[in-house]
Amino acid sequence: MIKRRNIVLLLLSCLVFPAVTYANMVWPALYAETKISSIPIILLSLILEFIFFKWLFQINIKKAIYYTVIANIASGTLGYFLRPILGLAYELTLGGILDRLFRLSTFNPIGWFVVPLIGGAINALLELLTIRSIWKHKINKRNYFLTWVVNFVTVGIATVWVILQKPDI
Repeated sequence: MIKRRNIVLLLLSCLVFPAVTYANMVWPALYAETKISSIPIILLSLILEFIFFKWLFQINIKKAIYYTVIANIASGTLGYFLRPILGLAYELTLGGILDRLFRLSTFNPIGWFVVPLIGGAINALLELLTIRSIWKHKINKRNYFLTWVVNFVTVGIATVWVILQKPDI
């Protein structure tokens, strides 16, 4: 149970540590999330993945619709948090090292290229785990790689969209 004292302390800490509470830090994966979870990208993803899952699992149209919708609800819900968090982890580790080595800023071509790599990997993993847990399909490296490619394309389109038209965050 949350105590009233803890809530007061939390609110007071927001006044004492404003830089932390305002989250004055952005990175490519955070920007890209504004487009990855947008209606046009979601619709494009659903169409591509419907065709892909129907082909990959050799299933009928009705099952392909279920696979696509349920897998994307799972990857969309969890991925909404995981994609930016893992993008930040990249920026604080390998991205930070590359930035220092090559004197790059956070928003450099390598950082932008990593966004669909990570986003595609997370989405593919979550979608296939959902399909495996519900429909008991065996998932192998080939299935994962192919699913990652499809997700890399859709997250890549969202990333290019962000680069061409940066959102107001």
